Amino acid sequence: MGGIAVFGAAAVVLATISHALGLDFPLIPYLQFDFGEIAILLAFFIFGPLPGLVAAFIEFVTLMALGQAAPIGPILKLLSILASLGGIWAGTWLVSRSRSPDFAKAAALGTVLGVIARVVILTAANYYLIVYFGGEYALNGLVPYLAGAFKAVGLTLTAADGLGLILVFTGVFNALQLAFVAAVSCFLVGLPQVKAARAAGRSLWVVSYLRLGRKA
Repeated sequence: MGGIAVFGAAAVVLATISHALGLDFPLIPYLQFDFGEIAILLAFFIFGPLPGLVAAFIEFVTLMALGQAAPIGPILKLLSILASLGGIWAGTWLVSRSRSPDFAKAAALGTVLGVIARVVILTAANYYLIVYFGGEYALNGLVPYLAGAFKAVGLTLTAADGLGLILVFTGVFNALQLAFVAAVSCFLVGLPQVKAARAAGRSLWVVSYLRLGRKA
């Protein structure tokens, strides 16, 4: 419980720092890179799936309370984290059943599956928000708002292709976000000092899980 609280709090602090630094995605400025997910993935790898989920909900509740683009922003953030954790969990499970399971393989496959799940779910969610929730007004507002940023990289954003391009680059952002936080988290977990640590008196969850899968 102490570990969950620590990583949940760390997720909130890192998310707040990311927001303060203004780490916007250049093409779509309302999308921000979030370091808070590093703490959530560390909670997943060190303590297990449930603690990772709890840390994600701690960040969600805090962001809602702070009013950072609430309620849509925190809801989409929670969806993205849940999709990412689901993909990483699936990758870890598949590798644990292979002949030679190890953390590097689990992290690589989990990240790929997490990216796919995250992009698919967030693309669907953003499509729903723009088309059904925001309606024509939302798209007509987004196109001129984003046209300058797209033009800077040689892309012309129009009413005809605006929705498609916005969804495509929203997917690019989500892929980059998870790839970055997964790389940092896996690097930290792979450090000898961390791998040798014993969380709550036992080996890291991901190490124990892969070891059990090899024996099964």
